[in-house]
Amino acid sequence: MAQNIINVEIPETLGPYLYTLKDGKTMDDKVTISIVVGLFVSGIITLEKAAELAKESIWEFIEFLKAHDIPWGNYSQEELKMDELSIARLLGEENE
Repeated sequence: MAQNIINVEIPETLGPYLYTLKDGKTMDDKVTISIVVGLFVSGIITLEKAAELAKESIWEFIEFLKAHDIPWGNYSQEELKMDELSIARLLGEENE
């Protein structure tokens, strides 16, 4: 499937920073992954969509995020408490 391309001008002052990125073979790749990560971190796109846009499997994208110390899952204190209770029940420790 053909993909529409949007041309964007990037200020020269960003060039040196983009070249230091290890991810992406071309400048287009480097800019794309930077935008995808920004959209994901901002909560605009899902993990699944981010992986798709980065042309990676979900697991590869998670590894990328972990390698860059970027949190990839939201896990609230309430969810943690519910999981702990479930685990305790499964282990037969709920009465302890």
